[in-house]
Amino acid sequence: MTASGPLYNVQKTIAHLFEHQAERFRHRVLFYFQSGNRWVGRTWREARDRVLRLAAGLEEAGVAHGDRVAIIAETSPDWTAVDQAILRLGGVTVGIYPTSTVEQVAYILTHSESRVLFVENAAQWKRIEGILESCPDLRRLVLIRPDRALLSESPRGLQSLKALEEQGELALASDASFAARTLERVKPDDVATLVYTSGTTGPPKGVVLTHRNLFEISDVANRWLGSQPTDVGVVFLPMAHSLQRVASYGGLRSGATGYYAPSLDRLPETWLAAQPTVVSSVPRIFEKIHAKINAGLAEAPPRRQQLFKLALGVGYRHSEYLQRRQTPPIVLRAAYALFDRLVFSKIRARTFGERVRFLISGGAPIGLELLRFFHAIGLLILEGYGLTETSAPATLNQEQWFKFGTVGRALPGVGVKIADDGEILINGPGVFRAYYKDEAATREAFDDEGWFRSGDIGTIDEDGFVRITDRKKDLIITAGGKNIAPQNIENLLKAEPLVSQAMVYGDREKYLVVLLTLDAEALAAWAEAQGKSARVAAELVGDRDLERDIEAALGRVNGQLARYESIKTFRIVAEDFSVENDMLTPSLKLKRRVISERYRPLIREMYDQ
Repeated sequence: MTASGPLYNVQKTIAHLFEHQAERFRHRVLFYFQSGNRWVGRTWREARDRVLRLAAGLEEAGVAHGDRVAIIAETSPDWTAVDQAILRLGGVTVGIYPTSTVEQVAYILTHSESRVLFVENAAQWKRIEGILESCPDLRRLVLIRPDRALLSESPRGLQSLKALEEQGELALASDASFAARTLERVKPDDVATLVYTSGTTGPPKGVVLTHRNLFEISDVANRWLGSQPTDVGVVFLPMAHSLQRVASYGGLRSGATGYYAPSLDRLPETWLAAQPTVVSSVPRIFEKIHAKINAGLAEAPPRRQQLFKLALGVGYRHSEYLQRRQTPPIVLRAAYALFDRLVFSKIRARTFGERVRFLISGGAPIGLELLRFFHAIGLLILEGYGLTETSAPATLNQEQWFKFGTVGRALPGVGVKIADDGEILINGPGVFRAYYKDEAATREAFDDEGWFRSGDIGTIDEDGFVRITDRKKDLIITAGGKNIAPQNIENLLKAEPLVSQAMVYGDREKYLVVLLTLDAEALAAWAEAQGKSARVAAELVGDRDLERDIEAALGRVNGQLARYESIKTFRIVAEDFSVENDMLTPSLKLKRRVISERYRPLIREMYDQ
């Protein structure tokens, strides 16, 4: 059996997949994590044994088949081990973003009827302690990061992850049948997880995903990408998000090795330590890398800047041939090889290392200019598309056939079609079963033939490539009746070095306006170059020189748009949009209604002027 071939003799559950691969790869390293200043590896067998100890500990704590168990923690090997332990018992993992508000945590715990809650650390515990009394189904609380002072108080029977694991080890010593008994009970159509959507309006909905959903979609995605046991990836996206969960299960499927980034701040050093072959991320990370490359270039001597500009021009021309699936002329190939050796290979080595085959972008739309830039320097970004309700990927570009500006073709077994009103409809092995305890929303999510209504507007070309134009609910209809997709305009604006976030507004108005936030690093560099004493957005809002440069950026963007799509004016917002201030969802999508309400006076000012 090859890594990309089907697993004929494995039941289609994540628990069976992990058990099978742990037996197959036994003494190979499954993942690395940082301990102090060094990277420590754990083999498949070591990881599997720990999962059994945790599963036995959970069983001792009363967790039974079908029980919901919640985790509110940062991405780490502990998160993964606890998830696998829950699945081993036939339990249901409920991931909660660490950035969720206290009210959101209370809602999810109560709505899911979670019986056990794993909490990251003492700080997270103290943040949510006050709402736990309102969660009547909770029976056990487990602290992942040890805190002696907190544990000595023993609030509500809180215990450490280590203590739970030790209880499991004792239980295993007297139960030789545990491994076989628990695995036998897990079935493909059992619910594996409730993923609460980070909705931009209203309370989150619990998406019910089964083992079969997750197994099959990770399997077809792996084969689509040609994943192999030699692949290396970096794990850093939130595990509460379906994108990282499915990517991690895909890693189990291929036998790949993972490196857990200690934090987002230390992501660059993790990439260099891991030397990944594949990098999966959201567009915001690629935007920051692009900005960092440009910032470094701005500080380089003029001769190096000229060399890069010349090299990039050759890179763009080389990329255009590859996009058309054509072989570049020999002279262009030679020029590209020269500039790759002199310029591009060094940028790649400083960013991701020297082994990257391709990058994958999902979770939100990515700008076309970003795709073209990265490809020009030898880094191919494969954009994909999916939703929590489709177990993440439904369509994906491929290394051997891609089209920038599209999200690729439907994965094998996945059906994609366009409804009469332009909405993308999806069916296939990854499509969810229901919204937990919400029959009305479940009925509304499917058409009469059982196709899932994605809520996205798009087209499919003659080769089967899907193009997303916008969220159905986000479409702007101007006073003149023009339908405008704001995300394309926002991506063009975010490609400008000074811009961090952009929200276009104009529904039922005569023209479009935009709220902008500024990139902190780019702004500080700009201020220094301008001889300004101020360095942060709050001090520079209203600065005429800054507004002049933003106006120039707006002019460049408007030059790429149809007249009716052009932005008439803008306002700079001092505070960047973030998850913490409730203006972005945990998957980094704009909460348009929240932003519009918070900055309504600024928006009205742009129309009343």
